[in-house]
Amino acid sequence: MRIVLAAALALMAGPVFADKVADLIAGTLKDCRGCDLQGANFKKADLAGVDLSGANLTDANFHRANLKGANLTGVTAVNANFNLADLTQAEMAAGTFTKALFYAAQMSGADLSGADLSEARLQTARLTSAKLPGAVLDRAVMRDTVANNADFTNASIEQTNLAGAHLSRSLFDGARISYAGMVKVKAGSASFIDATIQFTDFFKADLRRAKMDRATLTGNRFTTAATSGVDFDAATMKGNFMTDGRLQE
Repeated sequence: MRIVLAAALALMAGPVFADKVADLIAGTLKDCRGCDLQGANFKKADLAGVDLSGANLTDANFHRANLKGANLTGVTAVNANFNLADLTQAEMAAGTFTKALFYAAQMSGADLSGADLSEARLQTARLTSAKLPGAVLDRAVMRDTVANNADFTNASIEQTNLAGAHLSRSLFDGARISYAGMVKVKAGSASFIDATIQFTDFFKADLRRAKMDRATLTGNRFTTAATSGVDFDAATMKGNFMTDGRLQE
């Protein structure tokens, strides 16, 4: 009896799932809060302004989709594909985006406060003025990401690859940065106040006028980095390779 009931429920769920996906794509459904859309295909769909808060988007495909201003608060989007998607001003706070793909996605002004982006792929994504306070970016790949004026306050940035990223005027206050790759980042006037930064590579990075007040810097490499206007004396430092290649005691 239980097997028959389970089969019946599965058959019923199929059309409902398909209807919701079709209605979202057609624009006749704008509110799908808490929906189970696992594995759904929204490639190139116009989903601007939709409310998918709390939805299950695991393995869903949003490649080149328009999600401008969409509400993705609290979604579960593990392994989801947002490559080349437009997420401008999207609400994505507290979402789980583990191992999600955001290659070249437009995410300017998006709110990712407290989001889990661990192991996500964000190469060349645009995160200008995005909000990421308290976000988890551990082991994420963010090579050549454009994230000027972004807020990474209190974020976790462990083993994260940010090589070549544009981070000018961004806030890393209170962030925990360890074993990260920040080779050749452009982080002029960025703020690292109260940040804990250890064993991170800033080789040839542009850190001019960056604020390091009360930061704790341990075992980092600043070799050939541009650091004019940086007051390292305002930080607690130990065992760093300085701009001239000298190992600090």
